[in-house]
Amino acid sequence: MPNEMTPWHYHTLFSETFEVLNGTLEVGLNSRVSWLKKGDRVTMKPNEKHYFHNISDDDDCLMQVTVSPGNKNFENALLISKGLAKDGLASEAGIPKKLADLALFVYLNNSKMVGLQKIAGPLFKYLATRAIKKGRLKELELKYCRQ
Repeated sequence: MPNEMTPWHYHTLFSETFEVLNGTLEVGLNSRVSWLKKGDRVTMKPNEKHYFHNISDDDDCLMQVTVSPGNKNFENALLISKGLAKDGLASEAGIPKKLADLALFVYLNNSKMVGLQKIAGPLFKYLATRAIKKGRLKELELKYCRQ
């Protein structure tokens, strides 16, 4: 997605490997920032702080993301995020417009925020728990995820 980006965060349950298939991807990893082009790859281990930002001139950055070990919630988070964006329910940067949907995305993909954003953690946990109880997660999974 053009201009898609994530804030600095980390995951505790898995590593992520990004391989750029087309376009240019800016990746921050710990204290280093790199610009990846077609064929480049980078792996973020559990607990390593990172972010990514699509900075492609042609607006198209295609990447393959490998999560190890595999994580169904992470996969569903991506499918839901892309579905919301396609339906106009996410910002240009790919952030869900509804706060409850954003909280579910953060919960599903095991994102742990860093810096000032960390203070939103308890609120997001509460909102995600409430959205699950109200059936919002099930609704999003039925609409956007392969069963």
